[in-house]
Amino acid sequence: RATLLMLPSTVIRLGDGTPAAWAFLAGLDGTLMTLHVEEPYRGKGLAKALACRLMRDHLKDYGDDGWGAADVFLSNLKGQAVCKSIGGKPSWTSSW
Repeated sequence: RATLLMLPSTVIRLGDGTPAAWAFLAGLDGTLMTLHVEEPYRGKGLAKALACRLMRDHLKDYGDDGWGAADVFLSNLKGQAVCKSIGGKPSWTSSW
């Protein structure tokens, strides 16, 4: 928990304070490493809004080249679609 509190992040909360969606950037390089929207709120543009806000507000902390990155599993087609919707494109593939 302490590690997550140190990372750049953003959250969308319901009226009662319950998180509906959240995102984190990796601390070392600013990669979008976590982007989650709870099931009932998917398909409403929240993931795109979170990713854009987080990158707009914090990528400058990692350099001024205007580049951003996201780690998305090949099987995560919805995650790939979110990245594509904000102008992202696959640049490389890694495997472990």
